[in-house]
Amino acid sequence: MEESATPVLDVLLHPIRWRIVQRVLGREVTTTDLKRDLPDIPATTLYRHVAALIDAGYLTVVRERKIRGTTERTLTLDQTKVGRIDEREARAMTPDQHRQAFLMLLTRLAADFDRVVESGDLYPRMHQLGYSQLALYLSSEDMAAFRAGFEKLIEPYLAESPGKDRVVLSMFSLPDS
Repeated sequence: MEESATPVLDVLLHPIRWRIVQRVLGREVTTTDLKRDLPDIPATTLYRHVAALIDAGYLTVVRERKIRGTTERTLTLDQTKVGRIDEREARAMTPDQHRQAFLMLLTRLAADFDRVVESGDLYPRMHQLGYSQLALYLSSEDMAAFRAGFEKLIEPYLAESPGKDRVVLSMFSLPDS
């Protein structure tokens, strides 16, 4: 992978760190939870990438507790920081880096969809599943207003709370030529 002038690419554009971010997205998890959820990643590798995400400020340690001589950390993620590439960072990226970031997101999305379909839990939760594509007609100002309005709309639903299921929402906007 090419070196980048952007913090997003330096930290997040790595398949293991991206998977960690996706598992923490919208909830608090322990490092033990991550080991259970990502069994194909060796523990030392997992801890190294968790540390990189903490050092970069993407993950925050919200609690620590001693368990049999070791410290278990509970982690959370600032959802407003992850998955958004500002214009300065986007302009610093090469076309291949944009392709790599987008492909990584699509690959993770497809893997998550397969996991839900194969779990046998799909039909009882159909009300939480949706996929569609729309064409919107927006000026630059309209797009900024749309994003601001959407962020205001979803903000009350970003925090984990009792009685609510975690649903991952993925959206894309692409200019049509």
